[in-house]
Amino acid sequence: MKNIVFTSANELVENIKSKKISVVEVVTAFLNHIKKNNPKINAICDLKNEEEILREALLKDEDIKLGKELGLLHGLPMTIKDSFLVKGLKNSNGDPFLRNYIATEDAELVKRLKKEGAIIIGKTNTALYCIDWQSTNFWNGQTNNPYDLSRVAGGSSGGSAVSVSSGFSPLELGADAGGSIRVPAHFNGICGLRPTENYLSNRGHLKVHKKPQGRRHIVTPGPLAKNVDDLILMMQVLGNNSKYQLPELPQIDFNSSQWDDKKPLNIAYSETINKTEVDNEYLALFREFISKIKKEPHNFKNDHPIYDEEKAYVECSKIIGFEIGINNPKAPLLATFMYSFIRLKYRDHLWAKGMAIGQRLSNIKYAKAIDYKDKFSEIYDNFLTKYDLWITPVCSFEAYKHQRAGKPFIVNKKKVGYTKAIASFNFTSAFSGHPIVVIPIGKKKNGMPVGMQIHSRKWTDKKLLEIAKYLEQFTNGFEIPEKVTVANNV
Repeated sequence: MKNIVFTSANELVENIKSKKISVVEVVTAFLNHIKKNNPKINAICDLKNEEEILREALLKDEDIKLGKELGLLHGLPMTIKDSFLVKGLKNSNGDPFLRNYIATEDAELVKRLKKEGAIIIGKTNTALYCIDWQSTNFWNGQTNNPYDLSRVAGGSSGGSAVSVSSGFSPLELGADAGGSIRVPAHFNGICGLRPTENYLSNRGHLKVHKKPQGRRHIVTPGPLAKNVDDLILMMQVLGNNSKYQLPELPQIDFNSSQWDDKKPLNIAYSETINKTEVDNEYLALFREFISKIKKEPHNFKNDHPIYDEEKAYVECSKIIGFEIGINNPKAPLLATFMYSFIRLKYRDHLWAKGMAIGQRLSNIKYAKAIDYKDKFSEIYDNFLTKYDLWITPVCSFEAYKHQRAGKPFIVNKKKVGYTKAIASFNFTSAFSGHPIVVIPIGKKKNGMPVGMQIHSRKWTDKKLLEIAKYLEQFTNGFEIPEKVTVANNV
């Protein structure tokens, strides 16, 4: 079996279960591939002991020989974003003070992956404090884009996306608040799903030892993969809230929302969000894709939800700031520090303002911010009730050259703020909590992949993925990065 590391997760599991290939062979191929490529790419920041991984692989092979019941991911090696607890591996949450903390338990979603037979082999790099669209920190270093090492991976799930696109892991677990799954998927030519908010458990995600679970709103765990079929496989595990019951999660059957009889779709699309500049070549690829599906028997309209972006941006940041603040030390100037950090690093007054206010938000004002979030959700829900889909670009451009955070971009010879070019497409668009999937749609002339994001109404995650799978046929899908060295026997 050639190119094991770039074989789809579904096919790998099928071949393992049918004994066409052993788990040991699969794991060995991935480990050898990681050794060869990770030093230049730097996606994996903590790798489990190789002997331990191989022992687990042998046990998985033994389970097959004994005819035991096998999970959906049996024998599949996987990496996990460094913001999720994985017992025995480092868990920094992007915080320099936690960079050497070894987790003593698994996050809820990691437990589910393991129970379904996945072998967790390592953790993937993230941004400082898990806040940025490039995955760089001073203890693990800079993660590079496998299509062009001089460009960013995206963030904060940049190591996660690069792990998939580089062939280090067939599936990945990331998380998204302001594009942390969607932007890296777009930058790395893969698929990523931000599920409906509160669909997947946050237990053990961004968790600080001996402190309460802080992040309960907006931040949403989700899968990354090379194709939509593999996202569906992952969600069948992560989103099985009937099998793995938790009192705070709805027991919604993942298969309950389906694209009935493949009926014609009502599709809204926008060439930008809130008038933010989009790179001309990327926009041309986006338009080309829209023109292809317009030939199909669907209904199309250039439309978008209407709201006050600045107000939503600040209120969203207030909630995040408050929930981060739960685990911060009590300090009189903490809000000032938060404002200064974000304002100086990212050059964004509104984001800094919202995060700083959140640090000192009263209980009543926090409740008011949640009330605003509910009202904002109604705007998107009403809009997405009119349409099955809303298709938009993911941000202003493809993966950009490594640069200092906060430095403005030049898009079509116009200056666009560092956060404006990305946040306008990702922060307020996710504030409502609806599901959003990214799929690749092509490559620019410079060889860098670009994608689009597809929005749908809350709790229609399976339907959204089924439609995204249908839309994949109008694209070239995932393409192996040229900068990755692939041996024939892996």
